[in-house]
Amino acid sequence: MPLSLLVVAAILVAGLVVAIFLIRRRSSCTPYPPGPLGDPIIGNLRQLPGHDAAIVFEEMGKKFGDVICLRVLGSTIVVLNSLQAAEELLDKHSAIHSDRPVFTLYELFGFKNALSAVPYGKQLMRLRQAHHSYLNKTKTSDLRPMLTVEARTLGKNLLECKEGEHELMLNRFSTGVIAQVVSGHRIVSAEDNYLRMSKMVLHVSTLMEQVPAVTPLDFLPFLKHFPGWFPGAHYAGFARQWRPVARELYTFPLETVKQQRKDGSAMPSFLLEQLEFIESTPKTEEGVDLVGELEANAASMFAAGEATTWSALSVFLLAMTLYPQCQARAQTEIDAVIGNRLPEFQDRESLPYVECLYNEVFRWNTGAPLGMFFNGLVSGFDWSGIPHRSISDDIYRGMFIPKGTTILPNIRAMSHDERIYRTPTLFDPTRYLPAPEGRGEPFFTGKYGFGRRWYLHGPASRRQQRLDSSRDRLVDMSYQTSPRLGGGGKSSLRTRCIMGC
Repeated sequence: MPLSLLVVAAILVAGLVVAIFLIRRRSSCTPYPPGPLGDPIIGNLRQLPGHDAAIVFEEMGKKFGDVICLRVLGSTIVVLNSLQAAEELLDKHSAIHSDRPVFTLYELFGFKNALSAVPYGKQLMRLRQAHHSYLNKTKTSDLRPMLTVEARTLGKNLLECKEGEHELMLNRFSTGVIAQVVSGHRIVSAEDNYLRMSKMVLHVSTLMEQVPAVTPLDFLPFLKHFPGWFPGAHYAGFARQWRPVARELYTFPLETVKQQRKDGSAMPSFLLEQLEFIESTPKTEEGVDLVGELEANAASMFAAGEATTWSALSVFLLAMTLYPQCQARAQTEIDAVIGNRLPEFQDRESLPYVECLYNEVFRWNTGAPLGMFFNGLVSGFDWSGIPHRSISDDIYRGMFIPKGTTILPNIRAMSHDERIYRTPTLFDPTRYLPAPEGRGEPFFTGKYGFGRRWYLHGPASRRQQRLDSSRDRLVDMSYQTSPRLGGGGKSSLRTRCIMGC
């Protein structure tokens, strides 16, 4: 009898092995996307760029095509270098490719439950629903008076600030806007706690820019349990060192609004509305911590809104410095249409060149060329480029994409696709105008993400930054956004030019 059982077990094991072999053989009949030849065992580890990954992959795509594949220590990475590939794969096949890979460094910082990092599933749906309930089309229209006041304050501050202080003014504006959205708090002092917190976040982002594109943690996550001095665990120690900054980003806004509710001073905000919703919600699914999710949601909203707005306006000032003819034309259009008053939201349709200039800012220098996986923690605050993960096998253009594949949308390559944009490195708002004045090139649509990970803040961000750029151009009355020379004849204008332009 035992022998019979042994025979049966052997047959079952043999059958399982044969089945696995046949499945792999069938999948192997469909080729992987093309890519560079790797080394034994480690695969393409040596080909993964340490820096400027978006540009490196863009160049790689010129040889292998707009969909390229790399294998690293048994993991599969697919890079999408064209908008067409991203839309066809991430939009049309969104049910398969909307998951996230495990971001070990992100987790060590304490952002595990952030909207941009959570896996595809019920938790993501709850987080997105909470965001949408406050940042829908109707609610964002209600933000217009606040945005108008803050934009005018920004223009005044830029006019009056000293040389080299424009970044402080942009930070004060971007933080002021998102602080009111998240917690109803209006910044009136340079010593405001929200400003202090945002400066710490930006400081960490600067440090993160020095982190290589790929660390051992990405492929050997068990290293997170080792001290920072252990080989391969250096960046785990770095993340733990700065974790308190992330923790304050989670706790401070929520605790502040809770206290304001007690003393009756709480202003309308995302946090206040969600706290009231949670209190009125009947018993939730077991194990679901709605308050903890709210804490993470507010932190995600603050970090994303502050960093992306600051980055976009910095790029705008950089572009106006490098291309003063664009600034002059925008000013001429504003003067002709609006006159001496300040722009309002309803003026948008009457300012076609300003609209083109706004879109060119986002195409010319995207906020996250490849996203968090290759550019560090804070680059992930612009969610358009954060990697996706496949939850099942897929076939695309006759190419096999296995379950568990990390998919990287290369936003930089898409926005600089020479098949769509002539001289893509040139800042040229007229490219979008119809002939004969322009070439009728399409606005770049990949900046707000793809599929079921589409960036929910898009509508609010578009309204905010469009008005900001219009108002800022009026600053040329005395500021001119042209290079202000300091000692030695060098421009005092500095910005994070992510793209390397």
